[in-house]
Amino acid sequence: MFRVVRTAAISAALLLALSGCVGDGKVPDRVIVVGSGLAGHAAAWAALDAGSEVLWIEKNKDLGGSTAIATGTFSAAGTRLQKAKGIEDSVELFAKDLNRIGKGKADQDLLMLYATKSAEVWEWFVDHGLEPSPQSPFIDPVHSPYSVPRTNTPVKNSAAEYCKVLQAAMKPLEAKLTVLKSTRVTDLIQYKGAVVGVKTQGPEGEKDYLGKAVILATGGFGSNFDLIASRLPKYAQLRSVTMPHAVGDGILMAEKAGARLVHMDYLVGYFGAIAEEGKKATGFGSLTSGFAERWKGDVWLSLEGKRFVNEDGDDEDPRETALDAIPEQTAIIVFDQAAVDRNGGFSKLPVRGFDQWLAKGYGVKKADTVEGLAEAFGLPVDAVRATIDQVNADAAAGTDPRFGKKENYPVSTPPFYGIKSYGTIFMTQGGVKTNTRMEVISTEGKPIRGLYAAGEVQGTAQWGGLGYAGGSGNTPPLVFGMEAGRNAARAPGY
Repeated sequence: MFRVVRTAAISAALLLALSGCVGDGKVPDRVIVVGSGLAGHAAAWAALDAGSEVLWIEKNKDLGGSTAIATGTFSAAGTRLQKAKGIEDSVELFAKDLNRIGKGKADQDLLMLYATKSAEVWEWFVDHGLEPSPQSPFIDPVHSPYSVPRTNTPVKNSAAEYCKVLQAAMKPLEAKLTVLKSTRVTDLIQYKGAVVGVKTQGPEGEKDYLGKAVILATGGFGSNFDLIASRLPKYAQLRSVTMPHAVGDGILMAEKAGARLVHMDYLVGYFGAIAEEGKKATGFGSLTSGFAERWKGDVWLSLEGKRFVNEDGDDEDPRETALDAIPEQTAIIVFDQAAVDRNGGFSKLPVRGFDQWLAKGYGVKKADTVEGLAEAFGLPVDAVRATIDQVNADAAAGTDPRFGKKENYPVSTPPFYGIKSYGTIFMTQGGVKTNTRMEVISTEGKPIRGLYAAGEVQGTAQWGGLGYAGGSGNTPPLVFGMEAGRNAARAPGY
């Protein structure tokens, strides 16, 4: 008659209470939102705005989730800003770009919902006090470029700005809102196949909360290295800039409740980052991706000692695709003293703390010869020597016949420097399957009554495919969070 998903224990008192409540129609007519990143904020506001009571649960001591470290890019087609600047755009063109960048691997219904609703959601934020940056909209140079400028940011380029606007919008509705912080949801409560609540561990110990719907807005699993190693062993060497709480707990709870997981074999390693010896977590200051934009004359080698991509190309996607194909998604960035002088000295290096990294001797190394640098990183010396000889010959000829680099410089002036750069996780692509109502889909292909999901817990591949499109870390969680909140609020009670 009643069960808590597989491993969760249930007290006789709750069993009796739940049976009585369901029979009498007294399960609280409220929506439970789990997580407080962008999707959680959007879901909580939308459920309140639709007239529902909301219980909002966050496992950290502060609301905001990963918005604490995320920039504020938001991409939308057909906005007032685009029209004011004479930029012609359409939902169809937006969708075409998303499919190009994502290699056509997204769920097309979710992709179209994202593309269609993005402008409406952006305008909602502007109308509720968000101030766009003067350069909005623009083509984001950090990601594979859109065909037209459609990426916006707030004046303060932080994802937390969206949370501030949503919190202000919730203020008049706070009588219907209960917030629990430092409270971890440990399991989902099910009754006759429907999700009717959550089990928690918080300051008051273990407690159970019932509601007519649960929205999982718990984020991805970029910091769960054991999960990555067990389910995606190819990517065990990837490092991550995601926050420590991004462990995929919502994904695992949904899976235990019978949810279908999708794209769990996808993991896009962004190029790239240095990391401390023996550590998988790293920070934005150690990112090496800036070499492509701001540094000329560097050569990227695989662990086999060979070049594998145009180091200076304007599009990030070919680098990420190429990175996925080399051993351990790990590269060695090689350059010489002439490159340091040409690019403005060590102070202009695209990574922070180069001297400190060099002093540690891990991640950054220096040698008087190319052969010595290869040995220092454990690369095959003959292969590295042959690669650098070819680079120098191409520089003399002024061409790069294999990869098409436009500016070719020799790597011949000692000393020589190398940076070990690991593919790096920004977001995770696998997650909980949903439909366009944000209802979680079971392994049998049907919605699980009372269970919704929004944001990175869905896996970014559902809306973006296999790639990183500008703004795709912020826009879909806000769009889908609002959809989840509205739909959950309208769900029938028990």
